[in-house]
Amino acid sequence: MEYPAGKRPWSMYVLIVFELLYGVMGIVSGLILMSDPSGAGLGFTPEIRDDIPFQSLLPVGLFLFFLFGLTPLVLALGAVTRREYAFGKVSEMLSRHWSWTGGVMLMVALVLWLLVEGLLIGLDYAATYFTVLMGAVISVMLLLPSIRKYYMAMT
Repeated sequence: MEYPAGKRPWSMYVLIVFELLYGVMGIVSGLILMSDPSGAGLGFTPEIRDDIPFQSLLPVGLFLFFLFGLTPLVLALGAVTRREYAFGKVSEMLSRHWSWTGGVMLMVALVLWLLVEGLLIGLDYAATYFTVLMGAVISVMLLLPSIRKYYMAMT
């Protein structure tokens, strides 16, 4: 199945939309924590703050903003434009467009993040469920044969 320059499988649109939503969610969460490092803006209670090994959630806000905010937006941009930007060597080495590799790495980072979050404060929060759902959709989309083939054709 070849995908000409203007043709994308329907699943690519789902992936791009979820990456955009995930990025916006990361930026908003990061900005909230950067503006109020106590975490109260995201509903962190004093009990939750007592369970974490640091007093300020500013580093967490920066982490969310950059890794789970800007990164998915850059990945979506790469998938939409199909350009290599500064990542051409990654695409060349892996015979797949860099934005697919970045998406997989982002999902690995999400799993690691959830492990740490689970150890520190637990995972029984609505925002965590939503994050897991978004990550699951992105992961499934990245693994679909049509998307994998499309990303290979982009290189």
